[in-house]
Amino acid sequence: MSATPRPDAGHQDLIEVCVPNPTPETAPPVMELLERWGRGGAVVEQLVGPTGDQITSIKVYLSTEDHDELRQIEIGLALLHRAFPAQGLEPHIRLLAETDWAEAWKAHYHVLHVGRRLVVRPSWREYAPLPHELLLELDPGMAFGSGLHPTTQLCLRALEEMVQPGATVLDVGTGSGILAIAAGRLGAARVLALDTDPLAVLVARQNVALNRLEPVVAVEEGTLAIPQVDRRGDGHAGWGVIVANILAETIVQLAAAFRANLAPAGVLIASGIIADRSDEVIASLHRHQLALLERQTDGDWVAVTARR
Repeated sequence: MSATPRPDAGHQDLIEVCVPNPTPETAPPVMELLERWGRGGAVVEQLVGPTGDQITSIKVYLSTEDHDELRQIEIGLALLHRAFPAQGLEPHIRLLAETDWAEAWKAHYHVLHVGRRLVVRPSWREYAPLPHELLLELDPGMAFGSGLHPTTQLCLRALEEMVQPGATVLDVGTGSGILAIAAGRLGAARVLALDTDPLAVLVARQNVALNRLEPVVAVEEGTLAIPQVDRRGDGHAGWGVIVANILAETIVQLAAAFRANLAPAGVLIASGIIADRSDEVIASLHRHQLALLERQTDGDWVAVTARR
């Protein structure tokens, strides 16, 4: 595997990790690995080569201080290489100057239409929404949740179906805050967004302010508890909608907490699930009396909606 670069302490450079030419077999686990340890969300880059062939790579960006995270990515790719020895999976790792990073990162993000009404607009792009559209302005920063990843889009579509005006919504693992902001735009009366990463909390709060949703959306550092403390203090009996775009194993671990924090007949939207683990997740939800309403797929990714 490639050696870990050692940045100079006086520079604010960032690290780009690129896995070129993933196969249909290896792309999902590589995406999950980079999403777990990288920041800003993994990006699938597709370019046309000089002979007209399509070249695909999966990229993620790290801070130069993220030595442990980079090492975890290298170890994870080495283990995947053992499972798929014919597939390569050798990462290309390079340092990017701060200015190069800004351009390389922003080049991947464009205005994105999701579902019937939701439009995700990066803060540096121009777009005039149509009368029926709900605009989500977003600066992902170095926090997961740009809207590009299939799991985020699956959650956005599910929120569009499930969030009614006046609903209460809990977003677990909010990342950039995109799902909490979508809930606010869809008419939720109160949204609490949680994340264990202080950087994600900072970015999400900035995005909530960018969308002028501070009266509706609160962002807190933390994760789900049994029961989750109502930070607004009005004693409501559980959340009408809980959305969690995290990992399959974490969804399984939190299944009891999800049920405990849902209002009677409340709905859970859970994604970040690789297809071959979806049965495990659904079985765990069923054990905790969460009945499956819908299973949506996008490629190798799955989102499930369940009702208490």
